[in-house]
Amino acid sequence: MHPYQNKVVVITGGSGGIGQELCKQLIGQGAQVACLDLTTDNALQHENALNIAVDITDYSQLENAIEQIIERFQRIDVLINNAGITHMSRFTDSSKELADKIMAVNYTAAVDITRLCLEQLITNKGQIIAMSSVAGFAPLYGRSLYAGSKHAMEGFFYSLGSELKDKGVSVSVICPSFVRSRPELKAQVNAGVSSPGALKKNTNGEQISPQVAASRILAAGHNGKRTLYLGKVANVARWLFALVPATYLKIMTKGAKDEFNSYPK
Repeated sequence: MHPYQNKVVVITGGSGGIGQELCKQLIGQGAQVACLDLTTDNALQHENALNIAVDITDYSQLENAIEQIIERFQRIDVLINNAGITHMSRFTDSSKELADKIMAVNYTAAVDITRLCLEQLITNKGQIIAMSSVAGFAPLYGRSLYAGSKHAMEGFFYSLGSELKDKGVSVSVICPSFVRSRPELKAQVNAGVSSPGALKKNTNGEQISPQVAASRILAAGHNGKRTLYLGKVANVARWLFALVPATYLKIMTKGAKDEFNSYPK
């Protein structure tokens, strides 16, 4: 029997990249999947998939989506907070509107949908999986707004995990480095936001395939692993920043500045 067989799983940002691969693997394990995304054009079409177009920053739309999921599947066992946006611009070059948008998608929406699913998750002793980033635990030059949203997300889910442990709900935070999930997209530098998985010009280190990433994420969730540092870069950054932060900052900042200087302003 597969770990997620007969489980009802809600995935935000499920139409592309890692989200789409998570849907494929879950359905392959016999799960029923609700995919929430701004558009469902690229969502997986399957009899065990419910695809809902929703703006996750709109609470009323989220409420309606959760009602549809429970009406269709009668329960929710797992919530995967996968939706997110990234950016590459220095804080001095960033607007208030950009800051608000990044926080709304990466943090507030995750808190909101968790609130809406929580009663079901507690009743069914379920799982919450939250997709963070290297930026959630270490500084990244030119990613101050993104890092702020991911630090907030990690703080919320780690604290929530401590509250839910006695209720039988596990919370796993995933910190990936480079996942080649959207090779057709290029990261936007000094030009707003990008979808996760959009590649930079120079991506140093291991690039994980969506298939491997999704498999490791689901295994971490099933095993109730508190944190998964996904990829060699994430693991190196973790220890380097913890043990020799000045060295980490020097290496990271030089690479990031070179990257920024390669793009027109």
